[in-house]
Amino acid sequence: MRHPLHITFLHANGYPTGVYRQFLAALTAHATVDAPTILETAPDSAASQRWPLMLDHAIASIQTSSQEPRQQRVLVGHSMGGYLALQAAAKHPEGISQVVLIESPIPTGWQSAVLSFAQATGLAYKGGPAPVAARRRDTWPSRNAAHEFFAGKAFVQRWAPGVLSDFIDHALVDVDNGGVQLRIPRDTERDIYANIVHRKALAAVRHLRKRNVRVSFIAGEHSNELRMAGMASNERLFGRRFQRMPHGHLIPMEVPQACADAVIRALDR
Repeated sequence: MRHPLHITFLHANGYPTGVYRQFLAALTAHATVDAPTILETAPDSAASQRWPLMLDHAIASIQTSSQEPRQQRVLVGHSMGGYLALQAAAKHPEGISQVVLIESPIPTGWQSAVLSFAQATGLAYKGGPAPVAARRRDTWPSRNAAHEFFAGKAFVQRWAPGVLSDFIDHALVDVDNGGVQLRIPRDTERDIYANIVHRKALAAVRHLRKRNVRVSFIAGEHSNELRMAGMASNERLFGRRFQRMPHGHLIPMEVPQACADAVIRALDR
């Protein structure tokens, strides 16, 4: 590459940046990396304001992060973070050379129409990931108990060694009764899923292309989220900048080094 890289990374819903320790460490072999510790909103924020507030937080973090002269500024986002990266770059494209989305699928066509209808009618709170987030367990008597609980989950068993420990350290907080709970409340996660800004994300992709800001996509072949949004339609949307990996939605947790390598390949294309 002609100039060194400066990557700003934005995390997924429910997964603070510390959970990505191994993935981010792998990226530092190729770039200067910074990342907001957590993108969150106050628990009493209106559901409709969670995305705008997180976007403001993301933009502020990007604008205040240090960068050496002549470095290429790149935004990388996983899932929710990809949607925020797209919008942040579209609002302030100056200095942004590329955006890389890791499993941030964008519904188009009939999938987009169905999702918009569900959001307009409130059905998004009754189907899909939103009600799952609202029902998930969120408290445990200790970190050891939480570790045991998550270790039995199939999706966690696909994570690389050590990632679950990072999750316990960073995605949980202590509470007054001596136990622990999810750092990002499950109702907040529910609101974010139910109000996902798919149309703004697609508009951002189109705007960035007009500004010659390259947008790439790293896909998990076994991702339920990508399947629901449309694997084929996303591959058409991103064309040669679409990479498949034989993993699920949580690629940076499953294969941190391979995911970092895929990001660098995307930037080299």
